[in-house]
Amino acid sequence: MASTRFDYAVIGAGVVGASVARDLARGGARVVVLDQAPGIGGGCSYANAAILAPDHVTPLATPALLSEAPVQMMRRPPAVRVRPARGLAAWLGGLTASAAPGRARVAQERLRELAHESTRLHRDLAAQGLSPTLRKTGAIDVYLRLPRRAAGLIDPERLRELEPGLAEVAGGTHHDEEWTLESRSYVTATLDDAISHGAELRFGTSVSSLRPAGRGVELVTPAETVSADHVVLAAGLGSAALAAQVGLHLPLRGGRGYVVDVAVGDSAAVPRLPVRIKEHRIVVTPLADRVRVCGSIEFGDETRPAQLSRADALLEVAAKVLPGLAGQPVIDRWAGDRPCTSDGVPIVGTSKRVPAVSVATGHGMWGLILAPASARLITQAQTQPWLSPDRFTVGASGPGSGSRGPTRRRTGSSRR
Repeated sequence: MASTRFDYAVIGAGVVGASVARDLARGGARVVVLDQAPGIGGGCSYANAAILAPDHVTPLATPALLSEAPVQMMRRPPAVRVRPARGLAAWLGGLTASAAPGRARVAQERLRELAHESTRLHRDLAAQGLSPTLRKTGAIDVYLRLPRRAAGLIDPERLRELEPGLAEVAGGTHHDEEWTLESRSYVTATLDDAISHGAELRFGTSVSSLRPAGRGVELVTPAETVSADHVVLAAGLGSAALAAQVGLHLPLRGGRGYVVDVAVGDSAAVPRLPVRIKEHRIVVTPLADRVRVCGSIEFGDETRPAQLSRADALLEVAAKVLPGLAGQPVIDRWAGDRPCTSDGVPIVGTSKRVPAVSVATGHGMWGLILAPASARLITQAQTQPWLSPDRFTVGASGPGSGSRGPTRRRTGSSRR
């Protein structure tokens, strides 16, 4: 096989991997990006709500989310579904342990701080012309039944002033500081910028083997062996198998989400702003040429075929809240296994155990919003213990190691 040498090899060309490659290439590094998909949008980066809402970012493991899960499993369609699968019970046990109130509170504080920083970076990129579809819209949350405890509720009349297309709802809330962003346009612009700064992009290229080689690494692909001083694993669920080859344990499971896009010819039927249907955990987002309906999280055997009829079920619920969506033609259905960790927060940083390896995965539902900040952490080598890729590996040393998740001890701000 031929051998090619790079400073960095980034495995994965989704929102996170593309962001990492852009920042590295802009810094003058020689970068190659490898992705097994045939092109942009082949992974789970497309299965998102296309919205940046930093105050809604939360760990997967919190007491409120776990206590609500049984109710969500009983809804029709279910917002949460769990299918038996090998190893899933142990993974769910880790998630439950990480939902201890004190631990979850600290994780949420840190994750939202990171989300706000990342949103600022998104806005900076848009100002530079590198995020062409970012726009500030605000959003509303609507309730079909009022919750027992909710702050800032406004009445249905005020909600319909904000969104005239709403059907009868019980009430809701308005959030002004939110943005919409179509992920494929973001990835396209991001990769184009990386290429303009010298990065190489290779779609349709799978990596079968990752192995240490001197002070760097070698990546075996069907066509060649790629040598690099450093590798960044941003391949979603696929990162776990590659990390295991160099002794790192990444406890990832797929949280399958569904998307259905509809073409709305009548402008009166298009929502003015994103609408979150709270009981069903469904998000409806107006984009330039379509309306996106996104929701559901499903755990189980990640190799099973996607049931795209679940996307249609989401649309049925959305059309009851926004009747203008009823009968509109479906132009796309999608499902993606969002990589989720057993402590509910991402894995971002460079390994101390294997210094030639960095990891940027496990973002769950928050890959789009957290991508720029994750890239900044990787390129500036600012591994934070609560995000460390070593924290799940038996025998890991240093602060934040092991599987205990975030603690109350402060480790410094993620702001730079």
